[in-house]
Amino acid sequence: MAIYHVSMKVIGRQARKGGKVVPGRHNSAVAASAYQGGLKLRDERNQKVPDYSRKGGVAFTTVLLPDGAPEWMHDPERLWNAVEFKEDESNRHANAQLARHLEFALPVELTPQQNRALALQVGGEFVKRGMVAQVSVHEPEARNGQRNPHAHVLLTMREVTPEGFGKKNREWNGGWMAAGAPDGVTLKDWRAMIADHTNAALAQAGHAARIDARSFRDLGLDQVPTVHQGKEATALQRRGERTRLGDKQKVVQVMNASRHDGRLEAIGTEDGDAGGGSAGDRQGRDIYARTFAARSRAAREKPPEPAPDDAPLCWQVQVKERERGKEPEPER
Repeated sequence: MAIYHVSMKVIGRQARKGGKVVPGRHNSAVAASAYQGGLKLRDERNQKVPDYSRKGGVAFTTVLLPDGAPEWMHDPERLWNAVEFKEDESNRHANAQLARHLEFALPVELTPQQNRALALQVGGEFVKRGMVAQVSVHEPEARNGQRNPHAHVLLTMREVTPEGFGKKNREWNGGWMAAGAPDGVTLKDWRAMIADHTNAALAQAGHAARIDARSFRDLGLDQVPTVHQGKEATALQRRGERTRLGDKQKVVQVMNASRHDGRLEAIGTEDGDAGGGSAGDRQGRDIYARTFAARSRAAREKPPEPAPDDAPLCWQVQVKERERGKEPEPER
């Protein structure tokens, strides 16, 4: 079944986790290109050679150029090294923004060749605006019998000249940056563009399946959006390990099921009002937050499990300290 998934973000030189800068770590446009394209490239600025040539699941990668771009930009190594060195000339090179990264799902109904053509069509839309686009199609090995084809598009942020890169084009920001367009009009337009190309490809291939870029709110659906798991969380869950994203997904599933069978009012709200499905998005988010907080609190209050005999010493000490904290103080 065709699904709609699009994520867009800016790759900055500063590495961040949880919104905070990670000291000593830096992102690289060359490394991002190598990973997405399954390539071995030399990062001249950082004197490293990120090698993802043995990475499985990369079915296709190419670089698309706008009119007037020099031919050497077809080479990913020269292209993204030029991006890196151009940012070194700016006054804010330490926290420079290097590229935009677009990821979107490809329909499982389409063949690999049809998905490749779809990815190139979407990448071509950004090239028409003057950006250089590295388009990569991933078709990971289906361990659970389900295909997961998707595309990565790495986009430049500066105008292209016959000599190389010029100034950054602020008109391209739009909905890509939260502070750039509060209404997100540009972002919605680009999301709709991807959906239109996908639906056109499905129709041309003779499939009845369609996707919709509109949110549940715009569609008038009283439903909580599911959580995108990502490859790391998915891999951990397949091994039977618990993840934060997996817990959130379970809460969402329970909430959506409750909205359909009328059990959601049992959750209620803190001021005593019922939390029915018709309460709207804001109340849904409040219920989501309280429910997830309750699950987390229950997990913290759960008695600690005894440490196995072969557990690391630090774990055994931590468990014993927690158990010791529950013991009554000796009488004096």
